[in-house]
Amino acid sequence: MRARGIPETLVRWIESFCADRIASILVNGHLSGIRTLHQAGLPQGSPLSPICYIFFNADLVQRRIDANGGAIAFVDDFTAWVTGPTAHSNRDKIKAIVAEALEWEKRSGATFETDKTAIIHFTRNARKADPTPVMIRGQAVMPKDHVKILGVIMDSRLKYKQHIARASTKGLEAAMELKRLRGLSAATARQLFTSTVVPLVDYAASVWMHAYQDKLVGPINRVQKAGAQAIVGTFLTVASAVAEAEANLVSVGERLWKRVIKMWLAIHSLPDTNPLRRVTSRMRKFYAAFRSPLYQVTRRLRDVPTEELETILPFAIEPWRKRMEAEGDGKADKNLLVGGDVVVAASSSARNGAVGVGGVIQCSVTPQRSVRRETFSFTLGPRAEQSPYSGALAAMAYVLRHIPSDCRRVSILTRNRAAVQSLKNPHQQSGQEFIRCIYDSIQELQEKGTVTSDIWVPSESDEELLEAAKKKAKEATREGATPERQFPRMLSTTFNIEKKKLKAERRIPENVGKYSKSIDSALPGEHTKRLYEDLPWNERTVLAQLRTCMIRLKAISTRLGRRRQVSVHADLNAKPLNTFSSDARAGKPIGRK
Repeated sequence: MRARGIPETLVRWIESFCADRIASILVNGHLSGIRTLHQAGLPQGSPLSPICYIFFNADLVQRRIDANGGAIAFVDDFTAWVTGPTAHSNRDKIKAIVAEALEWEKRSGATFETDKTAIIHFTRNARKADPTPVMIRGQAVMPKDHVKILGVIMDSRLKYKQHIARASTKGLEAAMELKRLRGLSAATARQLFTSTVVPLVDYAASVWMHAYQDKLVGPINRVQKAGAQAIVGTFLTVASAVAEAEANLVSVGERLWKRVIKMWLAIHSLPDTNPLRRVTSRMRKFYAAFRSPLYQVTRRLRDVPTEELETILPFAIEPWRKRMEAEGDGKADKNLLVGGDVVVAASSSARNGAVGVGGVIQCSVTPQRSVRRETFSFTLGPRAEQSPYSGALAAMAYVLRHIPSDCRRVSILTRNRAAVQSLKNPHQQSGQEFIRCIYDSIQELQEKGTVTSDIWVPSESDEELLEAAKKKAKEATREGATPERQFPRMLSTTFNIEKKKLKAERRIPENVGKYSKSIDSALPGEHTKRLYEDLPWNERTVLAQLRTCMIRLKAISTRLGRRRQVSVHADLNAKPLNTFSSDARAGKPIGRK
């Protein structure tokens, strides 16, 4: 750290943080004695440890990333790569990297474990591969056909078959565990599936999504079927599209597209200094033989002006700056309007394809409580680029720039709860530019002795100032209104529009689920969630079997020598199938009642 220009005070503080550490162990209520740790290293769990580790292995990792090679590291997991026409031509480069790593090992005191070291040649031409091992400390390390890098199994041909198979297996195991939980409501089971099973399957989806096709679709669809069975009780023999529609599950394809679109838009919101932001132009190019894994998403979003997206910095404001005071709910206290106090109402409106901003500034100008009001409004931008959330932030940023300099206290009223929460906890979210403007204005007011607070008022309240602010915001969204200046396109708004497009593409394939579509032409739709929501498990599973024509009662009827076709017309406002469920438990044919 000293060699990289870190101030000496911080260097000594870090040295004190890492040196002379002590520890004790607590096992089953028994506490061991305190012992000194002579080589404690960086304490795990400390937020300072990852930052210190960046400096620790910087000499090893820091190298130029270009078409010839590069390196990355995540804590103690170091990965380096080189490129060349053949694997044999890369041998000298690999040996040089190994030599540099061993030299760094001697200087730093770290240890590379040869057993965990892996070498792989990425090529789809078997003739360019080289099976010759690389010697590390006298031990031969043979090239492998697949390696695991940061949780992703990468094979030599970059087809990701092993990774998709492993993700499917882990997801299926989790889904089967979910099926063992009885007594869950449909909503709870669906939430558990989304929070425990989906992350296992979709991990690093932006890397391998382009390979999700043909035979690789089946294993992941089995996970979806198991999830639907845990939620509504459909059989595993039901088509995956029908099972997803009945259980109101998002399809795998839609989930993966959401993830990769979110990542692609996030890349374009990075600062221009980020190297990943600068290489996006290469991903858009068409290469017949070597196409970027993100080429599919670039084609889908080719009409989205990503260059107009807002810039999201790693942090909205400095960590040491005091956060704005914000109250969860309440109304402005009229008694606060004494000499120098200001109450501001900020509002936004989205209609006629535009987002407008409006507000009212109310302040007392004399100790005799004479009140002065000022209003403002302007068009923020089209609805495809802005949202009521960004409009509320823009209104606050505007009004704080026009606060009288002699006021003692400023209260900002708004009905947009998301804007209030963002000001309480600013991080990597949309509207950073407005949030930074708000905090800069607050800092200027604080230097003058002004206290600022933000108050969220429920939408059902009839606060007079907010009603007036809403009226001004609607004036800015009249038919044909256009913004006077161009504001950055909101990342969250752009992503939400793309999610709506994906949702509009939901459909069951043409030759799948003919019976289900014949009794419910609205499939897939949100109505299935309401259909199963209030039913207990035994009724949900019978209803799902009847709606998919995969019914246990068929086997009973066959044994009794009675084969008959069963049809059901579901009513969303009724609770059907009590008769069917009781008959199924008793093993009686439907014709008895």
